[in-house]
Amino acid sequence: MLATVGACSTGSGGATDELGGFGDAFGAEPEAGANGAAQPLATAPPGAVEPTGPVSAATSPPPNLTIPTPATPTTQATPTTVQAPPPSARPTGPYPKPASMAALGDSITRGYDACSIPLKDCPSKSWATGDDVNSQAKQLGVARDAVFNNARTGARMSDLAAQAQKAVGQRVEYVTVLMGANDACRDKESQMTSVADYERQLREGLAVLRQGLPGVRVLVVSVPDIGRLWEVARGERLARAVWSSGICQTMLEDPESTKMDDVERRQRVRDRVTAYNDVLRRVCGEWQEQCRYDGGAVNAHRFGKGDLSRWDWFHPGEKGQGILADLTMRAGFTWRS
Repeated sequence: MLATVGACSTGSGGATDELGGFGDAFGAEPEAGANGAAQPLATAPPGAVEPTGPVSAATSPPPNLTIPTPATPTTQATPTTVQAPPPSARPTGPYPKPASMAALGDSITRGYDACSIPLKDCPSKSWATGDDVNSQAKQLGVARDAVFNNARTGARMSDLAAQAQKAVGQRVEYVTVLMGANDACRDKESQMTSVADYERQLREGLAVLRQGLPGVRVLVVSVPDIGRLWEVARGERLARAVWSSGICQTMLEDPESTKMDDVERRQRVRDRVTAYNDVLRRVCGEWQEQCRYDGGAVNAHRFGKGDLSRWDWFHPGEKGQGILADLTMRAGFTWRS
Protein backbone atom coordinates (compact mmCIF):
# COMPACT_ATOMS: atom_id res chain seq x y z
CA MET A 1 0.00 0.00 0.00
CA LEU A 2 2.87 2.38 0.75
CA ALA A 3 4.18 1.97 -2.75
CA THR A 4 0.79 3.11 -3.95
CA VAL A 5 0.91 6.12 -1.66
CA GLY A 6 4.29 7.17 -2.99
CA ALA A 7 3.07 6.91 -6.55
CA CYS A 8 -0.09 8.93 -6.00
CA SER A 9 1.33 12.27 -4.97
CA THR A 10 -0.72 14.68 -7.00
CA GLY A 11 -3.82 16.65 -6.14
CA SER A 12 -6.74 17.51 -8.33
CA GLY A 13 -5.72 18.41 -11.82
CA GLY A 14 -2.45 16.50 -11.46
CA ALA A 15 -0.68 19.24 -9.52
CA THR A 16 1.08 18.35 -6.31
CA ASP A 17 -0.71 20.17 -3.53
CA GLU A 18 0.29 21.23 -0.05
CA LEU A 19 -0.37 17.82 1.45
CA GLY A 20 1.67 15.83 -0.99
CA GLY A 21 -0.07 12.62 -1.99
CA PHE A 22 -3.16 13.22 0.06
CA GLY A 23 -4.69 16.32 -1.44
CA ASP A 24 -5.36 18.22 1.76
CA ALA A 25 -5.49 18.18 5.48
CA PHE A 26 -8.37 15.94 6.30
CA GLY A 27 -6.32 14.12 -1.14
CA ALA A 28 -5.98 13.72 -4.80
CA GLU A 29 -8.50 13.07 -7.36
CA PRO A 30 -11.94 14.61 -6.83
CA GLU A 31 -14.94 12.92 -8.37
CA ALA A 32 -17.09 14.73 -10.86
CA GLY A 33 -20.51 15.94 -9.93
CA ALA A 34 -21.89 18.36 -7.39
CA ASN A 35 -24.27 16.11 -5.49
CA GLY A 36 -23.10 14.29 -2.37
CA ALA A 37 -24.78 11.14 -4.03
CA ALA A 38 -18.51 12.09 1.45
CA GLN A 39 -1.10 17.51 23.88
CA PRO A 40 1.39 16.89 24.09
CA LEU A 41 0.69 20.41 22.83
CA ALA A 42 -0.15 23.49 24.84
CA THR A 43 -3.89 23.87 24.99
CA ALA A 44 -5.27 27.00 23.41
CA PRO A 45 -8.88 28.17 23.66
CA PRO A 46 -10.88 26.76 20.77
CA GLY A 47 -12.74 30.02 20.28
CA ALA A 48 -16.06 28.96 21.78
CA VAL A 49 -16.29 32.10 23.89
CA GLU A 50 -17.23 35.22 22.05
CA PRO A 51 -15.61 38.20 23.78
CA THR A 52 -16.80 41.65 22.97
CA GLY A 53 -13.28 43.10 23.15
CA PRO A 54 -11.36 45.08 25.74
CA VAL A 55 -12.98 48.10 27.32
CA SER A 56 -10.82 51.17 27.72
CA ALA A 57 -11.01 52.46 31.28
CA ALA A 58 -10.32 55.97 29.98
CA THR A 59 -13.34 56.10 27.72
CA SER A 60 -15.81 53.35 28.63
CA PRO A 61 -16.95 52.78 32.24
CA PRO A 62 -17.87 49.23 33.22
CA PRO A 63 -21.55 48.25 33.34
CA ASN A 64 -23.71 49.99 35.94
CA LEU A 65 -20.80 52.00 37.32
CA THR A 66 -22.03 54.79 39.61
CA ILE A 67 -20.15 58.00 38.79
CA PRO A 68 -20.67 60.81 41.31
CA THR A 69 -21.03 64.32 39.96
CA PRO A 70 -18.37 66.52 41.60
CA ALA A 71 -19.87 68.38 44.57
CA THR A 72 -20.08 72.16 44.66
CA PRO A 73 -20.17 74.30 47.81
CA THR A 74 -23.95 74.55 47.56
CA THR A 75 -24.96 71.27 45.79
CA GLN A 76 -24.63 67.75 47.11
CA ALA A 77 -23.15 65.17 44.69
CA THR A 78 -25.75 63.51 42.49
CA PRO A 79 -24.97 59.94 41.34
CA THR A 80 -25.25 59.13 37.67
CA THR A 81 -25.81 55.50 36.63
CA VAL A 82 -24.18 54.38 33.38
CA GLN A 83 -26.07 51.43 31.91
CA ALA A 84 -24.24 48.82 29.85
CA PRO A 85 -25.51 48.41 26.29
CA PRO A 86 -27.64 45.32 25.71
CA PRO A 87 -25.74 42.32 24.29
CA SER A 88 -26.09 41.59 20.60
CA ALA A 89 -28.88 39.13 20.00
CA ARG A 90 -27.94 35.73 18.63
CA PRO A 91 -30.31 33.87 16.33
CA THR A 92 -32.17 31.34 18.41
CA GLY A 93 -34.72 29.80 16.09
CA PRO A 94 -36.14 27.38 15.64
CA TYR A 95 -36.15 27.92 11.91
CA PRO A 96 -37.98 26.03 9.17
CA LYS A 97 -35.85 23.16 7.91
CA PRO A 98 -34.18 24.03 4.61
CA ALA A 99 -35.46 22.44 1.44
CA SER A 100 -32.02 22.62 -0.20
CA MET A 101 -28.40 22.84 0.90
CA ALA A 102 -24.84 23.13 -0.38
CA ALA A 103 -21.60 22.14 1.34
CA LEU A 104 -18.46 24.21 0.76
CA GLY A 105 -15.01 23.09 1.82
CA ASP A 106 -12.09 20.74 1.15
CA SER A 107 -11.35 17.01 1.31
CA ILE A 108 -12.99 16.61 4.71
CA THR A 109 -16.33 17.56 3.19
CA ARG A 110 -15.58 15.43 0.11
CA GLY A 111 -15.17 12.41 2.39
CA TYR A 112 -11.65 11.80 1.13
CA ASP A 113 -10.22 8.40 2.12
CA ALA A 114 -13.40 7.44 3.99
CA CYS A 115 -14.26 4.59 1.60
CA SER A 116 -12.62 1.24 0.87
CA ILE A 117 -10.61 2.60 -2.06
CA PRO A 118 -7.64 4.75 -0.97
CA LEU A 119 -6.72 8.17 -2.29
CA LYS A 120 -10.23 8.87 -3.51
CA ASP A 121 -13.03 11.26 -2.68
CA CYS A 122 -16.00 9.51 -1.06
CA PRO A 123 -18.85 12.05 -0.96
CA SER A 124 -21.34 9.33 -0.01
CA LYS A 125 -19.73 9.41 3.46
CA SER A 126 -19.49 13.18 3.76
CA TRP A 127 -20.56 14.59 7.14
CA ALA A 128 -22.50 17.28 5.30
CA THR A 129 -24.16 15.62 2.32
CA GLY A 130 -23.51 11.87 2.40
CA ASP A 131 -26.02 9.06 1.98
CA ASP A 132 -23.97 6.38 3.78
CA VAL A 133 -23.58 8.26 7.08
CA ASN A 134 -26.11 10.12 9.19
CA SER A 135 -25.09 13.36 7.51
CA GLN A 136 -26.59 16.78 8.01
CA ALA A 137 -28.55 16.38 4.79
CA LYS A 138 -30.07 13.12 6.05
CA GLN A 139 -30.87 14.51 9.47
CA LEU A 140 -32.55 17.52 7.87
CA GLY A 141 -34.47 15.37 5.40
CA VAL A 142 -33.34 17.33 2.37
CA ALA A 143 -34.26 15.66 -0.92
CA ARG A 144 -31.25 14.17 -2.67
CA ASP A 145 -31.73 16.24 -5.80
CA ALA A 146 -31.55 19.38 -3.66
CA VAL A 147 -28.24 18.49 -1.96
CA PHE A 148 -24.99 19.77 -3.48
CA ASN A 149 -21.41 19.06 -2.46
CA ASN A 150 -19.36 21.91 -3.91
CA ALA A 151 -16.26 21.14 -1.84
CA ARG A 152 -12.98 20.35 -3.58
CA THR A 153 -10.11 18.26 -2.34
CA GLY A 154 -7.09 20.51 -1.81
CA ALA A 155 -9.16 23.69 -1.46
CA ARG A 156 -8.09 26.59 0.72
CA MET A 157 -9.99 29.65 1.87
CA SER A 158 -9.04 31.39 -1.37
CA ASP A 159 -11.43 28.96 -3.10
CA LEU A 160 -14.45 29.85 -0.98
CA ALA A 161 -15.85 32.58 -3.21
CA ALA A 162 -15.94 30.32 -6.28
CA GLN A 163 -17.65 27.53 -4.35
CA ALA A 164 -20.10 30.05 -2.92
CA GLN A 165 -20.92 31.23 -6.43
CA LYS A 166 -21.94 27.68 -7.30
CA ALA A 167 -24.28 27.65 -4.31
CA VAL A 168 -25.82 30.89 -5.54
CA GLY A 169 -26.51 29.25 -8.88
CA GLN A 170 -28.08 26.29 -7.09
CA ARG A 171 -30.41 28.64 -5.20
CA VAL A 172 -29.98 26.81 -1.91
CA GLU A 173 -31.48 27.79 1.43
CA TYR A 174 -28.68 26.45 3.67
CA VAL A 175 -24.88 26.37 3.31
CA THR A 176 -22.17 24.71 5.38
CA VAL A 177 -18.57 25.97 5.33
CA LEU A 178 -15.61 23.95 6.62
CA MET A 179 -12.37 25.32 5.24
CA GLY A 180 -8.94 26.21 6.56
CA ALA A 181 -7.02 23.03 7.33
CA ASN A 182 -5.13 23.32 4.04
CA ASP A 183 -4.27 26.93 4.82
CA ALA A 184 -2.21 25.66 7.78
CA CYS A 185 -1.19 22.28 6.32
CA ARG A 186 1.60 23.13 3.92
CA ASP A 187 5.11 21.92 3.15
CA LYS A 188 6.66 24.90 4.96
CA GLU A 189 5.45 27.37 7.55
CA SER A 190 6.19 30.25 5.21
CA GLN A 191 3.50 28.87 2.88
CA MET A 192 0.70 29.02 5.44
CA THR A 193 -2.03 31.50 4.65
CA SER A 194 -1.63 34.65 6.70
CA VAL A 195 -4.41 35.45 9.13
CA ALA A 196 -5.12 38.71 7.30
CA ASP A 197 -5.48 36.94 3.94
CA TYR A 198 -7.60 34.22 5.51
CA GLU A 199 -10.00 36.86 6.86
CA ARG A 200 -10.14 38.75 3.58
CA GLN A 201 -10.90 35.58 1.64
CA LEU A 202 -13.56 34.51 4.11
CA ARG A 203 -15.25 37.88 3.82
CA GLU A 204 -15.19 37.67 0.05
CA GLY A 205 -16.82 34.25 0.10
CA LEU A 206 -19.52 35.19 2.57
CA ALA A 207 -20.22 38.37 0.60
CA VAL A 208 -21.05 36.22 -2.42
CA LEU A 209 -23.62 34.35 -0.36
CA ARG A 210 -25.07 37.48 1.23
CA GLN A 211 -25.53 39.18 -2.11
CA GLY A 212 -26.63 36.17 -4.12
CA LEU A 213 -28.77 34.38 -1.53
CA PRO A 214 -30.24 37.06 0.73
CA GLY A 215 -32.25 34.63 2.85
CA VAL A 216 -29.64 31.87 3.16
CA ARG A 217 -28.52 30.46 6.50
CA VAL A 218 -24.81 29.65 6.79
CA LEU A 219 -23.11 27.33 9.27
CA VAL A 220 -19.39 28.08 9.65
CA VAL A 221 -17.50 25.13 11.16
CA SER A 222 -14.28 25.55 13.13
CA VAL A 223 -11.05 24.16 11.66
CA PRO A 224 -10.19 20.84 13.35
CA ASP A 225 -7.23 20.67 15.74
CA ILE A 226 -4.63 19.13 13.45
CA GLY A 227 -2.27 19.02 16.40
CA ARG A 228 -4.60 16.51 18.01
CA LEU A 229 -4.42 14.33 14.93
CA TRP A 230 -0.61 14.33 15.17
CA GLU A 231 -0.83 13.46 18.84
CA VAL A 232 -3.25 10.57 18.50
CA ALA A 233 -1.61 8.73 15.59
CA ARG A 234 2.11 9.52 15.87
CA GLY A 235 2.68 6.24 17.70
CA GLU A 236 1.48 4.21 14.71
CA ARG A 237 4.36 3.04 12.52
CA LEU A 238 2.14 2.87 9.45
CA ALA A 239 0.83 6.38 10.09
CA ARG A 240 4.38 7.76 10.28
CA ALA A 241 5.28 6.00 7.03
CA VAL A 242 2.26 7.45 5.25
CA TRP A 243 2.86 10.93 6.63
CA SER A 244 6.45 10.87 5.40
CA SER A 245 5.12 10.92 1.82
CA GLY A 246 4.40 14.62 2.30
CA ILE A 247 1.12 15.04 4.14
CA CYS A 248 0.82 18.27 6.18
CA GLN A 249 4.54 18.68 6.80
CA THR A 250 4.09 21.86 8.82
CA MET A 251 2.61 19.64 11.52
CA LEU A 252 3.68 16.09 10.67
CA GLU A 253 7.31 16.37 9.59
CA ASP A 254 9.52 14.21 11.84
CA PRO A 255 6.51 13.30 14.00
CA GLU A 256 8.49 11.57 16.77
CA SER A 257 10.98 14.39 17.25
CA THR A 258 11.06 16.10 20.64
CA LYS A 259 13.60 18.71 19.59
CA MET A 260 12.60 22.19 20.68
CA ASP A 261 12.54 23.46 17.08
CA ASP A 262 10.00 20.79 16.14
CA VAL A 263 7.92 21.25 19.28
CA GLU A 264 7.76 24.99 18.67
CA ARG A 265 6.96 24.52 14.97
CA ARG A 266 3.97 22.30 15.78
CA GLN A 267 2.73 24.81 18.31
CA ARG A 268 2.96 27.66 15.81
CA VAL A 269 0.84 25.69 13.35
CA ARG A 270 -1.73 24.99 16.01
CA ASP A 271 -1.70 28.67 16.97
CA ARG A 272 -2.38 29.57 13.36
CA VAL A 273 -5.43 27.32 13.36
CA THR A 274 -6.60 28.97 16.58
CA ALA A 275 -6.23 32.36 14.88
CA TYR A 276 -8.20 31.15 11.87
CA ASN A 277 -11.01 30.02 14.14
CA ASP A 278 -11.09 33.41 15.83
CA VAL A 279 -11.53 34.96 12.40
CA LEU A 280 -14.41 32.58 11.65
CA ARG A 281 -16.10 33.50 14.93
CA ARG A 282 -15.74 37.26 14.47
CA VAL A 283 -16.71 37.49 10.83
CA CYS A 284 -19.67 35.15 11.12
CA GLY A 285 -20.80 37.10 14.18
CA GLU A 286 -21.19 40.20 12.03
CA TRP A 287 -23.98 38.45 10.13
CA GLN A 288 -25.82 37.26 13.20
CA GLU A 289 -29.27 36.69 11.85
CA GLN A 290 -28.10 34.27 9.20
CA CYS A 291 -24.61 33.01 10.09
CA ARG A 292 -23.89 30.57 12.91
CA TYR A 293 -20.36 29.61 14.06
CA ASP A 294 -20.08 26.21 15.73
CA GLY A 295 -18.52 27.79 18.83
CA GLY A 296 -15.31 25.85 18.28
CA ALA A 297 -17.04 22.50 18.78
CA VAL A 298 -15.20 20.66 16.00
CA ASN A 299 -11.83 22.13 16.96
CA ALA A 300 -12.34 21.16 20.60
CA HIS A 301 -13.37 17.56 19.88
CA ARG A 302 -10.66 15.00 20.71
CA PHE A 303 -10.82 12.62 17.78
CA GLY A 304 -9.40 9.15 18.46
CA LYS A 305 -7.51 6.73 16.23
CA GLY A 306 -10.71 4.85 15.50
CA ASP A 307 -12.21 8.00 14.01
CA LEU A 308 -9.47 8.38 11.38
CA SER A 309 -9.07 6.89 7.94
CA ARG A 310 -6.89 3.78 7.98
CA TRP A 311 -5.51 4.84 4.62
CA ASP A 312 -3.82 8.04 5.76
CA TRP A 313 -4.42 8.31 9.53
CA PHE A 314 -5.38 11.94 9.11
CA HIS A 315 -8.68 12.43 7.34
CA PRO A 316 -11.85 11.39 9.17
CA GLY A 317 -12.93 7.85 8.39
CA GLU A 318 -16.56 6.83 8.21
CA LYS A 319 -16.92 7.00 12.01
CA GLY A 320 -15.19 10.38 12.13
CA GLN A 321 -17.50 11.72 9.42
CA GLY A 322 -20.51 10.67 11.50
CA ILE A 323 -19.05 12.43 14.53
CA LEU A 324 -18.61 15.60 12.49
CA ALA A 325 -22.23 15.45 11.38
CA ASP A 326 -23.51 15.11 14.94
CA LEU A 327 -21.19 17.78 16.35
CA THR A 328 -22.16 20.33 13.75
CA MET A 329 -25.87 19.60 14.00
CA ARG A 330 -25.80 20.18 17.77
CA ALA A 331 -23.68 23.33 17.48
CA GLY A 332 -25.54 24.78 14.50
CA PHE A 333 -28.98 26.17 13.92
CA THR A 334 -32.07 24.99 15.76
CA TRP A 335 -34.52 23.68 13.21
CA ARG A 336 -38.24 23.02 13.53
CA SER A 337 -39.34 19.41 13.57
